[in-house]
Amino acid sequence: MKNAEEIASRAIILLCLSDRCALERTTIGGRVYTLKQRDEQREAIYKWLQDKGYNSSITIEEKMLFEQKVGKGNKVEILSMQIQYEAIEPCLWSLGLVDKLSGYDRFVSEDFHPLLEVGVSHSLEKLLKKCSLRVFEDVVLQNEISMLWHWRARELNNSIFNFKPAKEVIISIFGKQYFQVIDRMQIFENGQDDFNVNNKAFNDLNLDEKNRIKFIAQWRNHAFEWIVGDKAWDEVELNT
Repeated sequence: MKNAEEIASRAIILLCLSDRCALERTTIGGRVYTLKQRDEQREAIYKWLQDKGYNSSITIEEKMLFEQKVGKGNKVEILSMQIQYEAIEPCLWSLGLVDKLSGYDRFVSEDFHPLLEVGVSHSLEKLLKKCSLRVFEDVVLQNEISMLWHWRARELNNSIFNFKPAKEVIISIFGKQYFQVIDRMQIFENGQDDFNVNNKAFNDLNLDEKNRIKFIAQWRNHAFEWIVGDKAWDEVELNT
């Protein structure tokens, strides 16, 4: 399992990555910025990461994006990378900095800049003193839950869900040890046979809702898989 410093550093990099991606938009936070202003902000973000010692934890792909001038890359692709913001909360939860994980039905909208103390006076050492790393078994459980959500979202065209309850499908595919994971998910209440999303069965959601859950679950699963494993961030494989 990754240590607190590694997890905190990853959360900070992901937050800065989201900020960098957002600079591809002309309007940010209700204000219009020129291309020059946005590129100057990109440089400031990257310099801050370097000055605070996070450069060694940045992946090659992330480094290329931080170094690429605003407006020079594929805007759609860069903005799509902002979905990795969903990986921040699992990191913060694992560090004990947030008490509860958000549901899988909506994107995380909370601003984590204050919590991670991103700014001129930022100190990783000071931040780590506020962290209390959760026990390995609890993090593994959340990893399994995120994996099942990701798996269910990817199985859009699997007709087996029309004939068997999702709980039975999970046990038949992943094994009886997943009874405990299913119980902790608390989404099969009142005889619900499919994943329950706002009192609706997953199969009854529209395509946009299903895709939203898929991307949310993908990056939360990526984060937890990285935390409990020994692979680098860009080497994590999700085998669901």
